[in-house]
Amino acid sequence: MWTLLIFIGFFVVIVLLVVKIDSLSKAHKRMVMEYKLRDQESSHLQHLTYELAEECSQILLQQLLTDKINSRLPPSEVHCIETLCQAIPAICKELVQKQLSIPQALQRYCKRNLALEYAELEVFINRHGRLIQGWQKNSFAGYLQLCQSGVMLVREQSYKDFGKTNRPLSEPA
Repeated sequence: MWTLLIFIGFFVVIVLLVVKIDSLSKAHKRMVMEYKLRDQESSHLQHLTYELAEECSQILLQQLLTDKINSRLPPSEVHCIETLCQAIPAICKELVQKQLSIPQALQRYCKRNLALEYAELEVFINRHGRLIQGWQKNSFAGYLQLCQSGVMLVREQSYKDFGKTNRPLSEPA
């Protein structure tokens, strides 16, 4: 009699384990599908982010191109701003793929492209107070703000003299 009760108890435990394993298996399959879906969404969003970073870079460089012609800023400073804007897509990729800070990503960019030394960029940023705020945020949004502020600096230096035209002296009547 006791063996029959032990056998029934053992059988019930096995049935409960099979049911639990089946439910865990279904949950596992569902989670794997959700993971694959989210991974695809993440890859798609990453691709869109890279495209937007590239577009942002191109827009800022185009604005810079039109404004730097009349700029009173030294060419070396305009070159710094141009380098910062050109680095936007690379900085974006470094931040996403390697999880680096903005200064680390910019250092890597400078080493690879040899456009400027990182120290030169840092001195340039610290020389202009309006650029420091974006730099200190240490985020991609802050980096974009830094680049936009740099382009605005060139624009303001270009248009200051544009509004002041040399008028001929009035002739005596």
